[in-house]
Amino acid sequence: MPLLRGRKLHFLHRGSSADRVDSVHGIVIVCTVFTAHLLCSMMTRCAGVLYLSWKNEFGSSASQTGAIASIMSSFSYFAAVLAGIACNRWGCRTTWILGGFMMFVSSLLSFWAFQLYQMYIIGAFLGTGVALCFISSSIAVAQYYKKYYAIAMGFTTAGTSSGMIVFPPLFRLLLDTYGWRGTMLITAGLSANICVVGAFYHPPYTERRRRIKQPEPDEQLQVSQTDNESIRMEIHPKSHEHAGRLDKKKGRSLLTLASSLASELGLNLVRRSYRFTLFCLIGMQFNIAYSCFLVFLVPRAQLCGIDEQKAPFLLSLFGFCGLGARVGSGFFVSRKIPVEVTYTISIILICVAALCTQAETYVAFAASACIVGVGTGANKAMFMVLLRKIVGLSNMASGCGISYMFGGIGDLLGPIFAGMLYDKTGNFTAVFYVLAGLVAASALQMLLLPLLGKIEPGLKEKEDQPAEV
Repeated sequence: MPLLRGRKLHFLHRGSSADRVDSVHGIVIVCTVFTAHLLCSMMTRCAGVLYLSWKNEFGSSASQTGAIASIMSSFSYFAAVLAGIACNRWGCRTTWILGGFMMFVSSLLSFWAFQLYQMYIIGAFLGTGVALCFISSSIAVAQYYKKYYAIAMGFTTAGTSSGMIVFPPLFRLLLDTYGWRGTMLITAGLSANICVVGAFYHPPYTERRRRIKQPEPDEQLQVSQTDNESIRMEIHPKSHEHAGRLDKKKGRSLLTLASSLASELGLNLVRRSYRFTLFCLIGMQFNIAYSCFLVFLVPRAQLCGIDEQKAPFLLSLFGFCGLGARVGSGFFVSRKIPVEVTYTISIILICVAALCTQAETYVAFAASACIVGVGTGANKAMFMVLLRKIVGLSNMASGCGISYMFGGIGDLLGPIFAGMLYDKTGNFTAVFYVLAGLVAASALQMLLLPLLGKIEPGLKEKEDQPAEV
């Protein structure tokens, strides 16, 4: 494979001398990111195993206990905006290690948690750590790969599916041996390994901070606003008095402050790229269906008379098929199949899976679990590939933050609205029909991306793309 060639690659940074990074290090990055994604899924996707232990320990209701996992998952999405800012400010390596450290400390502190509100706070910090680690590690792969980026993302995102397969039985074993507090201590030790793998990351190019020269006493700062860069400093020798007036006016300018904040958050992506805005909305709708499948597939199977021992196996089918789809989808895209086509097909598969559940037999539920596993696996793997195609490498950090925030809204609201619909109708039939219609509408919205690409103002790529690997 081209990945294994021992040649040296050149990653150019604007105007500076090229850094030479051996291609083997690109493979190391894929392995470390896979490990990071594996460990990130440990609590956000497998916390349900600890549900009954938490419920009995704190004497809480079902909704109060379920809020612990909900807070973890939601913050792993909402904090993605902060992760994007941190990557732009401090780089992927620092953000990656910081996220692992937050996960380690949060899991460690849970050993001394004796009140439910303490678990809520710990869950929020843990979810924030997951966001910092996940976003920074995903961007690290984008910096190393271009031609084979889809394949690399397929392998790295497979870590999430692998975690869903490995950690539930491991947590069950640890619970039976050490209890939930001992399990969280071991989880803290495993989370600390994220800091270790993060230290392996080496930027493929040298990032230089822009230095603004300090004005001399007889010089004045003239502030001019640009479209993508918030402030430029232009120095002209003038009187001290006029310079002082300009500084006071600048300090009072709320417009400048708002513009700087918008630039930090990357909100110019929403304004200048209509495709990105639509992409975020599609991702939110997809996450509504995805979260509802995770929550309600097993309960619906049980209400249809499926044995309680067989029903949980549906989630295992979901994980195994998702693992294969995450790895395989990258090879389809690398064979000249447009990433938009693969992404749209993955959405259509979710619609088919929702309709399969209406048969209400175990075979139908198993087929639905397999199809939704393939669909979500391909979707999650191609998400970053399509995002990079829309916003470019230089805007990846901000784009990830905003798009994951929209995904978090869907992840949070989906089960709530589905539960309300179930309470009103008394069955899951209407719920899954609504999910099928929602993802079908999302697939149709994908057809608008080429049209919006022709009319949008467009984004300026501020950095050179990495060399093909």
